[in-house]
Amino acid sequence: MGEALRAERPQTLEQGDLTFLYRPRVEAQHPEDLGDVQRILLLLSPDRAVHQRLIVIGRKRVARSKRRERFWGYVDLVLAPYDMQAALDAQVYGTKTRGLRHLPAARPFAHGTYDITTHGPHSHLRWTVDHIEPHDPVVTDLSIERAADYIVTIANPDPIAWGLIETPDLQSELFDELELHVTIPTPFPPNLQSRFGDRRFMQLDSIEWLEHPGAEVVFVGVG
Repeated sequence: MGEALRAERPQTLEQGDLTFLYRPRVEAQHPEDLGDVQRILLLLSPDRAVHQRLIVIGRKRVARSKRRERFWGYVDLVLAPYDMQAALDAQVYGTKTRGLRHLPAARPFAHGTYDITTHGPHSHLRWTVDHIEPHDPVVTDLSIERAADYIVTIANPDPIAWGLIETPDLQSELFDELELHVTIPTPFPPNLQSRFGDRRFMQLDSIEWLEHPGAEVVFVGVG
């Protein structure tokens, strides 16, 4: 009985600071709405960790947690803060037909704190946002809640689990090629992949899942 009760108690896997950012499209120095945005990003800065973790939000959409809706994304970068800032800064690159092109820096628009906990068969991401940029015209197109609670699962990258022969080319279909740093979905090392069995999803029972760029994450509202 005691062991069962302890298993049901929430256990914190990670907590820290959270920042939402958006990356404007190439040459969009003054974005006016979501159409001028290339990516929506979620930056997790765990307490007492030597790295930060950047998650790209699929389809530039964060579903509200009170409607049992879902959204998804993938782990893009796991870097030390200095390197992460460099990756989020403005970039200049050359093309054969258009010369130099300018990718604006990612812009933070909301800040807060988060925690990731396990509770029985589920894992939760909860955040509290204490500041949302009030004068940014892009922010009005987004629905970031001040307080949110999502069940978090990891998608199985093995195409066989989905009844497929090979993995579909999600990169070119869903994401801008300019900033693709990783293979989506990522192959997990055998010790993690074996835990899926024949399941399509695995609860986020260990932060180790998020240490692999390319890992696909699904967030389901519980409100």
